[in-house]
Amino acid sequence: MSVKCIIGLHVWDNCKCSVCGKIRNEQHVHTNDCEICSICGTVSENQHNWTKDCQKCSKCGKIREVEHSWKKDCEKCSKCSKSRKDHHHLVEGICSVCGNGTFHDEKGGLNYRVVKIGNQVIMAENFASSPDEGNFWAYDKDEKNVVANGYLYDFDTAKALTPKGWHLPTKEEWEILYKQLGGKDKEVYDHVKIGGESGFEGVFGGWRFTRGVFNSLGASGHFWSSTEVGEKEVWHFKISAYSGHAEIEKVDKGYALSVRYFRD
Repeated sequence: MSVKCIIGLHVWDNCKCSVCGKIRNEQHVHTNDCEICSICGTVSENQHNWTKDCQKCSKCGKIREVEHSWKKDCEKCSKCSKSRKDHHHLVEGICSVCGNGTFHDEKGGLNYRVVKIGNQVIMAENFASSPDEGNFWAYDKDEKNVVANGYLYDFDTAKALTPKGWHLPTKEEWEILYKQLGGKDKEVYDHVKIGGESGFEGVFGGWRFTRGVFNSLGASGHFWSSTEVGEKEVWHFKISAYSGHAEIEKVDKGYALSVRYFRD
């Protein structure tokens, strides 16, 4: 060993001294495997990235023998972002195995993504059909807002507009969804927000007050239930970007809210 190495003046080539061969626990090189240094062979743990593909590390390309999870969606792995085609068993646009797919509303002429959460099949987009009769509004009366957020409907119109084979969910059905997704305000919110694991994709479409004022676009989403409370109120499902919570609350019948229908 050289005198310089003895006194600690090593000549480091990444993690290995090129003079004496001493190894240090830093500057390892993971060219071929995220967990094995290609210079000294030191092994590290939990360094691979399997988020894009359960079977292939996105950093080093290492392959492992593990199965994708297609239980929630026959064409999208619930563990990574891997997708595949032509694996749904479609019946009227909806997969009979996983419950995901597309519903075509013949009356409104629009297609809606649907998702199965637990045993419930739910529209994964806000309803956006314009009926011949009833009360409904684009937020701020700007039709551009309908593309992402759908229309806001009053309670009677939301009930009357229900497509065949679907229904406005009861308070109990919202509660079942709530429990299915963890039963806590913050946990449920994280599941139903855009990009959440449930696939609900809850948008913050705001609402319209009885006197005609629009409020909370981009801040909260409000979805009707069919369960009335006396003559003036109805239960509804609410998500709030400000609080990061999801809740089931009462709301005035005169308001206009977003609609997510559940399959019969």
